Amino acid sequence: MPHHKQLRLGVMVASASLALLAAGCSSPTGLSDSVEGTFIRAAPTWDLNHDGIVTCDEWRAYVSQLFKEADVNRDEKLSPDEFSRLAKVDRLFETADFKYYDAARKGYVTEADMVDRRNSAFVELDKQNTCRLTTYQLRAATVEQPKKENPAIPGSR
Repeated sequence: MPHHKQLRLGVMVASASLALLAAGCSSPTGLSDSVEGTFIRAAPTWDLNHDGIVTCDEWRAYVSQLFKEADVNRDEKLSPDEFSRLAKVDRLFETADFKYYDAARKGYVTEADMVDRRNSAFVELDKQNTCRLTTYQLRAATVEQPKKENPAIPGSR
């Protein structure tokens, strides 16, 4: 019977680890915890029509909706306290934080500040300027690229 309890515990731990990975609590290989890496990891959540392509319009609609929900006093400005609500919905806003969007240092963030700020995922991955990120582009960005051997250093990788 103790063996069954250990097996059950192991399955529970493995399931919890997979759930955390799926929720984005762990960084995929190949991406740093920079603003760009955080935007790239978050991009699939902006695919509002679930067609496997994330567009700039979907990003704007996503941010606009989150802004409206966070603006509790409906003054069309997010205070630092209101902005902190965004991180509870999407961890992207822990990295791309209030200071990131309040570039003019006004002490508040407007919807335009968020919607009009260039999205780092598109800057990094959309080299053709189509305002579209495919599932392939997003997956390729999150896969660790093998290190190339340096010919000057035998056996290096």
